[in-house]
Amino acid sequence: MPGKTWLLSTACLLFIHCKKENVSKPSVEQDTITQQKREVVISKPKDDSQMEKVKSFLKWYRDNEDNLYSFNTIKGGPQGENETQVNYYVDFNQAEKELTFLKSSGLFSQKFLSVYKQNYVQGEEYFKKNPTDDGPPHGFDYDYFFRTQDDYQSDLQNIEAIQFTVQQISPEQYVVKFHLKNCGMTFQYTLTKGNGDQWLIDSIENIS
Repeated sequence: MPGKTWLLSTACLLFIHCKKENVSKPSVEQDTITQQKREVVISKPKDDSQMEKVKSFLKWYRDNEDNLYSFNTIKGGPQGENETQVNYYVDFNQAEKELTFLKSSGLFSQKFLSVYKQNYVQGEEYFKKNPTDDGPPHGFDYDYFFRTQDDYQSDLQNIEAIQFTVQQISPEQYVVKFHLKNCGMTFQYTLTKGNGDQWLIDSIENIS
């Protein structure tokens, strides 16, 4: 009998020890799962705000192109049969209204708007040095924003299909590039931060 009692006691101790080991293992696995969940929660989401700003401009331009070009900023050139033909010149009153319209979109930096205005100043200087009333007005015979006479409008009908690449130049400056397959042009937009940490278009280049 004492031998049997000793064997039973030993068996009980082994059983209790094994059970403790089985209970302790899931807690390690549970800690690992909890840690993995925490890592997912604190991961930083991707910032697409620069790309979204360019897409916002493309949508705005598509919907407002007619309004934008309703400002008759370049006067002169070919006239009607009963009108006196005059040389090209810039109507700065109309140009200021156009600039106000652009500014109201909240898409452009002050630098962009200043360069846009300077384009009219340089155009007027050219017209004075090279007076003409025939043919397309020099410097204003293509779309300013897309730098082309080709069909960019068809590309703007499906903006979500356009592929964009974003490159950081500094914490305050990014470059967004994209290609329009129908007109065959590749564009580069430089964006800077404005008031309220909003990204604004600083320059537009045709790099194709």
